[in-house]
Amino acid sequence: MNLRWYVGSTLNSVLNAVLSSQAFPLTRYFPRSISVFYDIQRFSQKKDLKVLLDVGANVGQTATGLLQYFPKSQIYCFEPVSTSFKTLSSKFSHRSNVHCIQKGIGSVNGFANIVLHHDSQLNTIIANGPREDSKIGEEKIILETIDRFSIAENIRYIDFLKMDVQGWEMEVLLGAETLLRDKRIHFIYTEVGFRRGDRDMQHFSEINDYLEKQGFWLCGFYDQFRWGDKKEYLGFANALYIQPDFVND
Repeated sequence: MNLRWYVGSTLNSVLNAVLSSQAFPLTRYFPRSISVFYDIQRFSQKKDLKVLLDVGANVGQTATGLLQYFPKSQIYCFEPVSTSFKTLSSKFSHRSNVHCIQKGIGSVNGFANIVLHHDSQLNTIIANGPREDSKIGEEKIILETIDRFSIAENIRYIDFLKMDVQGWEMEVLLGAETLLRDKRIHFIYTEVGFRRGDRDMQHFSEINDYLEKQGFWLCGFYDQFRWGDKKEYLGFANALYIQPDFVND
């Protein structure tokens, strides 16, 4: 095992244990863009949120972090691929507040084909995506819009929407137009790309332009992936947006 990775992972686990503790204060003196969940708690000035959506849940990486910081929240995990969903649902079968849903999220209700890769985190619905050499097949999946889902589940507000869907992020947002227009989504956390050639990455400018028009403010970047001989270029990152009316109420 890589020693540098092991040390970094251990330190990150310790840091999250400290920040997620109910005893740790929501202080402005801790640097921002280190822990997205702690930053969300500081913005909202409370340790708990009610409804959290994990779109592109894969095998529960994000949901695990959400539970550490928001153990009482209702967490809805969307994962359409059958093998990943099996692992996801098994992992959280003992948690009554984690709801695993075998569907994809999009701009319309219906069906789509998702391209499968050896690394399941690279599975994508977009057509003519990259990495043909790692493609292992396709699977037909169900698509639902967030607007329709929220009505069916009687969810009026979504505190946190996370998206990691390999270039499908704008489709997810277009399916939440009513909630966005009515300012009923408070935080959006999404993967964004910075290279036009990465076809399975929604470009930052597209996401940013759309969310700015919806009244959101950009708060910061997390988990930055850098490339180049000296890691001098930014390839992609996770971006946090906030609906300012939520924190100004």
